[in-house]
Amino acid sequence: MGDEEFLLRLKVADREYPLNIKRSEEQAFREAAKRINIKINQYRVRYGGASSPLTTQDFLAMTAIQAVAENFTLEDKNNTKPFEDKIDSLISELDDYLKR
Repeated sequence: MGDEEFLLRLKVADREYPLNIKRSEEQAFREAAKRINIKINQYRVRYGGASSPLTTQDFLAMTAIQAVAENFTLEDKNNTKPFEDKIDSLISELDDYLKR
């Protein structure tokens, strides 16, 4: 039941976007749109508000760049490969020691 798809309309930067998503993903998409709008508004305020020469597209691009950069940071934090390699190395050393 949670995997049925439906049309969700999200408003981002004063434009509405229709998305076909799984029902189980609805809350995540709504929260993502909310955070995008908050970040766009923060950039608008930071860079001059209504008098800014920057456009909504500029603020969207800034928001996208920040989101992707944060994603890279999270990927690095969640990279368990170095730990797995160290564990494999230690297991190998133990195996060699126990074989003697």
